[in-house]
Amino acid sequence: MHISDGILTSEVAIGTAIISVGLLAFSFKDLKNKNIAIVSAMSALFFIASFVHIPLGFVQIHLILIGVIGIVLGAQVFLAIFIALLLQATLLGYGGISSLGANLIIMSLPAYLLYLASKMQLLNIFPEKLKYFMIGFLAVFLATLLLALILALSKEEYLYASYTVFLANIPAMFIEGLITLFLINYLKKSIPDLLDEAKV
Repeated sequence: MHISDGILTSEVAIGTAIISVGLLAFSFKDLKNKNIAIVSAMSALFFIASFVHIPLGFVQIHLILIGVIGIVLGAQVFLAIFIALLLQATLLGYGGISSLGANLIIMSLPAYLLYLASKMQLLNIFPEKLKYFMIGFLAVFLATLLLALILALSKEEYLYASYTVFLANIPAMFIEGLITLFLINYLKKSIPDLLDEAKV
């Protein structure tokens, strides 16, 4: 789901970069020393999950696990995903430097929104296991919407490509939902304190 260098117009690349700087400043504001280890662990989880990917035109479908990362980290999700995206762009060529701001928004904003929804108990309309599934499903759904929106804003000819990207990511939404369901179940049994803030 990464956008590569050279895809976005300079206006969109600069605009998303400026927004990303604001999100990173927000993430740093409440960062405490005791949280650095878990931010690093979640950054590593995102980095490793992205290894399994399928190229599709100028995007790639792969695991991202941003739903579970978001509810564990809250506002620090922006920092964790930024570090992973920067390493992926510089070491592996996933995404790019000029599109780093756009990729950060696409991957981390849905994760944070799901954290807020969980904390405000908006997801409690679902039975417990369906709620865990929806955290993963909706994270990829929202990320795909943002990806399609940014592509469509960049160039008019990307509009049809964004429809294709959205359709191609539907299987990924269900896969992420199932994996998130198992991950949250595991975390609740093994490290329940980790999810207390998100009220999962």
